[in-house]
Amino acid sequence: MKKVFWVTLFVFAAGCVACTHTGGVSKPTAYSFTVDIPEGWRKIDRPYLLITKDSPFLQNIMVQNRYIGQSFRYTKKKMRKGMLPEEAAQIIIDEYASDLNIGNLKVLNNSPVKINGHDGFKILLTYMGPKGNEFHTLYYGFIKADTFFNLRFTAGGQQYYLKEIQTFKHMLNSFQVIKAHKS
Repeated sequence: MKKVFWVTLFVFAAGCVACTHTGGVSKPTAYSFTVDIPEGWRKIDRPYLLITKDSPFLQNIMVQNRYIGQSFRYTKKKMRKGMLPEEAAQIIIDEYASDLNIGNLKVLNNSPVKINGHDGFKILLTYMGPKGNEFHTLYYGFIKADTFFNLRFTAGGQQYYLKEIQTFKHMLNSFQVIKAHKS
């Protein structure tokens, strides 16, 4: 009986942590962020903020701040200070195009946008995953000082994309850059 109590308590506590409604990452850059996490979505432990409602393969929202000197995984390209939003967007498109797990990549939109006062970009992509599943990704990004911020919503198929796009837009509108605390 004690074992059931402790397991139940652990699951409850983990659930409470997973349903926190603010998120932030303070490393490795000088700037971090805050964002409202939608009701009913849960965090998944990563070095960046990743949340999902049903499953990361059905829909997920990722928010990340990364040092601009950090190479991207597939292209090895890097962001740099003073880079135009169009240049940063092209690095992201090249990164997706270089991922061998992605097929039939289509860039449906690539345009400059303001993200809570920051000059950035918005990219809308569709592609096929390694098992032939269709994905839609709406990707926002901008550079501030030595930090590249990106917020992206990925959904498996148009059904999940249309179902949760307003949730992502609400989260995007709640996004705020803050000065990171030094540890």
